[in-house]
Amino acid sequence: MPSTEVEGLHVEPFEVFYRREYSRMVAIARALTRSGGAAEDLVQESFVAAHRHWDRVSKYEDPGAWVRRVLINRSTSWHRKIGAELRAVARLGAQEPDTLPALSPSSTEVWDEVRRLPRRQAQATVLHYVDQLSVEEIGQVLGVSSGAVKSHLHRARSNLSHALETWREEER
Repeated sequence: MPSTEVEGLHVEPFEVFYRREYSRMVAIARALTRSGGAAEDLVQESFVAAHRHWDRVSKYEDPGAWVRRVLINRSTSWHRKIGAELRAVARLGAQEPDTLPALSPSSTEVWDEVRRLPRRQAQATVLHYVDQLSVEEIGQVLGVSSGAVKSHLHRARSNLSHALETWREEER
């Protein structure tokens, strides 16, 4: 599908954008949610929002950053919803449903620790290590300065290294 020019800007067809970005967005969502099904649902919802506003979003310097921001916002809402549901289930005396993906035990531990980080640290870590975005790109997605991103990543590394040291000590 050929691209078009609108107001002197190169506008990529939504279908091309979707095919290029989909896998990366699912990886980000899966790292944030730990659930393949929820990740795919959140990504689809984010792309639906992008498609709905494609006439505006396509003109952005990086439309992918806009979709990542929508995805992170939806992931945050999903976590709140799941938390409320789990608290309701706990009040009723039922057990937590099993939503673990098929990951190695060490990978599961690392991503569990990432999810325990403060929200911005976890989001910056996922965008940096899963989506391999630069500090500047992460800042654009999260709507913060490059300095704030560096601070979040530094604190996340510090928190994660402490957890890894604890695991090593427990293995001895």
